[in-house]
Amino acid sequence: MQGWFNIRKSINVIHHINKMKNKNHMIISIDAEKIQHPFMIKTLNKVCIEGKYLNIIKAIYDKSSANLIINGEKLNQF
Repeated sequence: MQGWFNIRKSINVIHHINKMKNKNHMIISIDAEKIQHPFMIKTLNKVCIEGKYLNIIKAIYDKSSANLIINGEKLNQF
């Protein structure tokens, strides 16, 4: 079910971009488990992703963590 949700979300983003007059956009979908992060950063630099956008991507992948709340109880961060 999650795969369908991700595809639907991607289609919605594409439709939104197509309605805009300024179509200078890029959509990047990355499976974090299947790519080495230093390679990803180098590749994004080569396609001129830099500055604020590159820093956001680095922050997501450098120190990612999650907290779960199950039945109202907050579990330890992992």
